[in-house]
Amino acid sequence: MCGISGIYLKDQNASITDHHLATIQQTLSTLRFRGPDEQGMCQGRHWIFGHTRLAILDLGNGQQPMTDPETGLTLIYNGEIYNYRDIRKTLSDHGVCFRTQSDTEVVLHSYRQWGEKCVDRFNGCFAFAVADPAHRTLFAARDRLGIKPLFYHETDEALYIASSIPAMRILAPHLCRIKLHVLSQYLTTGRTHVGENTLVDGIRALQPGSWLRYTPAARDSQRRRYWRIPVIPQADKSQVPFEDAVEECAALLEDAVRIRLVSDVPIGAFVSGGLDSAIICHIAARFSDSSLPLFCAGTDVEAANEYHFADLIGQAVGTTVERECITPTTFTRYWSDLIRQKGLPLSTPNEVSIFRLAAALRRKCAVTLTGEGADEVFGGYVQPHFSAYDYDRCPHAPEDVDEMSPFALSMIMKYGRAWFINDTDHYLTSCSWFNLPQKHRLLTTDSWEALEDDTELFACYETFFDGLSECSTFDKRMHLFARFNLENLLFRVDSSTMAASVEARVPFNDHRLVEFAFAMPDSFKMDWRDASSRMRGRDMTADAVDTLDLVETKRLPRHAFQNALPAEIVKRKKMSFPVPFNDWFATSMCEEIRELCSGSDLMNTYFRSDAVSEIVDRGDKNLWLVANLCRWWQDVNDPLPVCGDTAPQITHVCT
Repeated sequence: MCGISGIYLKDQNASITDHHLATIQQTLSTLRFRGPDEQGMCQGRHWIFGHTRLAILDLGNGQQPMTDPETGLTLIYNGEIYNYRDIRKTLSDHGVCFRTQSDTEVVLHSYRQWGEKCVDRFNGCFAFAVADPAHRTLFAARDRLGIKPLFYHETDEALYIASSIPAMRILAPHLCRIKLHVLSQYLTTGRTHVGENTLVDGIRALQPGSWLRYTPAARDSQRRRYWRIPVIPQADKSQVPFEDAVEECAALLEDAVRIRLVSDVPIGAFVSGGLDSAIICHIAARFSDSSLPLFCAGTDVEAANEYHFADLIGQAVGTTVERECITPTTFTRYWSDLIRQKGLPLSTPNEVSIFRLAAALRRKCAVTLTGEGADEVFGGYVQPHFSAYDYDRCPHAPEDVDEMSPFALSMIMKYGRAWFINDTDHYLTSCSWFNLPQKHRLLTTDSWEALEDDTELFACYETFFDGLSECSTFDKRMHLFARFNLENLLFRVDSSTMAASVEARVPFNDHRLVEFAFAMPDSFKMDWRDASSRMRGRDMTADAVDTLDLVETKRLPRHAFQNALPAEIVKRKKMSFPVPFNDWFATSMCEEIRELCSGSDLMNTYFRSDAVSEIVDRGDKNLWLVANLCRWWQDVNDPLPVCGDTAPQITHVCT
């Protein structure tokens, strides 16, 4: 795992200058925590690359940027290709001679051999760029699910790329404006990306499963999607029996974990006490030659701990679980540090827990396995996913509502009404932090008018749902969370672990497993526990169904490993490193949060100060998002040194 940055000049008469060199050196300072082991630079006439390395494979070799001496192709690469040995053998059969044992060299020769099609052969997490001096081409690509980040900014003169927002802001320091419709999206969903747009106007995120290419013949770069999660109409879903699907799921998961154990440094695992991490730990223990160190985060609030369940998993695989306790003091300190290193507001409070967990693990390991993505791939969120059942049963016009029916009364209690116009209307009502009226109240008149009543937000989701017209409502929700929520989730785990110089590997995001899961019927992911549960829940909304535990989530992986794991783990509900931030914000952190929000430049520019004061006074859960925006904006306008923000020692230079 690494950090990358680069500048590519479009003007054929332009050349890299000392200023460009100094700029790339400065980006390496901000990327140093992503790669503390080595730093390298390489330049041609029209381009310059920088790289910071976290050495995982072939520790003595594999330095970057890496150049092919025959063609001059130069690569910067962040990630791991887990099937690199198989690809290496194929390339060797084509006559390629290798100088190292690294996957970096495999990526470089794969591009030389197959060009843009090389990405189809990779199973892994990656973001890379290749400069081709012979054809004056820049090519960059990102892995299928978006596990590794890649940001870019393009002008008429140049193309800039980097692994992080802080590095991008060094490359393009004039970019300091908020993208208003992304701000609105963040207030609604907690996500800092909308498609390619980020909260920083002008800084774009290359989409998952996409590549970017610039050639002199084109005025602007070309971008293409080379992979998408398969959209399969309900009638065309697999007809395989459930028991056979369970066996295939187990085999795919076992292989996904097995290939992610390839490393020349020690590997550990995060264990939350839930099903996902338990499955990964169980498989990893089977395939590991040595004991797997396990780490669990908790807090000083007993109800927000999963220590007991994590210990059960540890006992099952024969390993002691190390604990990392998060206190209000710890949270406050590292909350700011993490925002500064991420360059964006946090999405969830447990990003701090993940960071501290990674820091604890770093004392023994440089790689961790973690369970992110299982819920988005196999259906783990009862209320967001199963609320599709609410939408299927409700009328789609107010005049069709029977307000005296038990179900209509349940809908009114849950949503405030018993009807929804379409999927977008239902999704934004059921899954928003700030709903439309709340956001209207929060934002200034000028901001709300500029947003045109959130037209762009609604259009984004309506366009998305229109592309899924032949899918069931449940499958639409699955696709939505796998497309939007998953990218945000993976960015969260990448930024939080890399801030501690730890590589996170996420087996549930193996693209083979994702393709398999989305070919399966809805009931293989989530379904009523039995006929009795179905009868009990017929007049209930999803939240009541969840409270009474009437449905079984993640059915395929749950059944695949139910006999291998403790019964308490298999049957318990999801928690996922909970953090009692509402309690902390209302007590020990109350004055700090009040001062942060009231003193922010966002007041009166984007937010109404009286509305923010009301949120602070109420201790509203939405205070998390407002406080994050205020803290982030404070850092944007008054930046403090990032961890490792000193002049890097360049250990690898080529020209």
